[in-house]
Amino acid sequence: MKNNSKYTKNKDKWLDIYKICKLKLHQLIRAIISLIGKNQNSKPNILQRLFRNFRTKKTFGFKNYQRITILDKYILKSFIFSFFSVISVLVLVIVGRLFVKLLEYVVEGRFEVEMIFSILFLSTSKSVILLLPFALMISLIISLSRFYRDSEIFALKSSGNYKSIFTKVFYFIAIPSFLLIFILNIFVSPYLIAEIQKKKIEAATTSEIGLQTPGKFIQMKDKNWIIFVEDYENEISKKIFIKSSENNKISIETAEEGNEYLENGVRRLILKNGQRYTGSPGNGNFQVMKYDVHEIKLLNTTPDFSLNYRMKSIFDLFSDQNKALSSAEIQWRLFAPISAVILILFAFIFGDVAPRQNKYSNLLSAIIIYFLYSNLVIISVNQIQKESYLFSLIGTWWVHLLAAITCYLIFIMKKNQIDGYRYLIKTYKYFKK
Repeated sequence: MKNNSKYTKNKDKWLDIYKICKLKLHQLIRAIISLIGKNQNSKPNILQRLFRNFRTKKTFGFKNYQRITILDKYILKSFIFSFFSVISVLVLVIVGRLFVKLLEYVVEGRFEVEMIFSILFLSTSKSVILLLPFALMISLIISLSRFYRDSEIFALKSSGNYKSIFTKVFYFIAIPSFLLIFILNIFVSPYLIAEIQKKKIEAATTSEIGLQTPGKFIQMKDKNWIIFVEDYENEISKKIFIKSSENNKISIETAEEGNEYLENGVRRLILKNGQRYTGSPGNGNFQVMKYDVHEIKLLNTTPDFSLNYRMKSIFDLFSDQNKALSSAEIQWRLFAPISAVILILFAFIFGDVAPRQNKYSNLLSAIIIYFLYSNLVIISVNQIQKESYLFSLIGTWWVHLLAAITCYLIFIMKKNQIDGYRYLIKTYKYFKK
């Protein structure tokens, strides 16, 4: 049975809105007619009056967004807390993964220990910029889910301006996020990639191959070497063992002492009082060579530094001759800011859960959507680089459009309180008829 008071209240409300819209429409028509009928000198005053009336329209609600209420601050504070929590977790995961990888490079002799922290900071910053849209979506879902967990969302809905509150919150989150991610991804990220490359080259010029770490077997993947030093004293490595393999041949080398030095960008290893065994496994024809001094060329440490497309500025990309690679890079950089807005919309939808539903049940759906979204963009960018005619024509815009349409369809399904399976079955039966 309907609540008559509630029904009457809603009816009166919509009648008032209808009357206001009708009155405003008539006023606008009269203003346009007067604008056409008046002479040229009266046009500026009328235009100013029209602009003044348009600016003060309460129906648009833009004027209300200028004020931040206590409730807005509370919602934004909850979101900011969740955002920094998610970012902290992501940073810890990224740092842990990169740190282990860089330690392997140090053990292999590619990097010096002093270079780890600078490369770690630059690489982490680059990865965080790329993951900012994902962090925004997850943190917003967590924040909204907490409102449902604490039953605060029902108090907001009963206040009467539930939609306007979250519309304002959306503007306060989406617009600054888009601008910030746009600046970071367009201008800052190429600089970070270039600096990482420079640091790696610098690390290659100063790296040791492990002669200063006695008592450990060190593997160099680049040269298929295994090095062992028994002792290191007075900047001289003693009791050196080196095993290398190349073209189905094994070489085992021992030396009483040795050292390495850099000359003209080439790193060289000097071994003294040693012998070398060379041969193929399974054959007894090993060659033995004894020597007093043996010099080995290790690595050319002055590789050419050239800007690839990931390091170029946005202005250089627009003027680049290779349109396929430049277009692919531009659209890849635009992915993060555009996806931030779309993923925030997804977050508002997935954050709205049923009363008896698990408060974090939609997190998995959001992660799957982000995974599909990002991978479709990566596939499109790769096809643009390969100069595929279809993808060169439509670019990555079809992915953003598909994501926006998917977001709208999910919103419609949640609004009508029907699940996806029933909706698909109903649509299939409709088209089958």
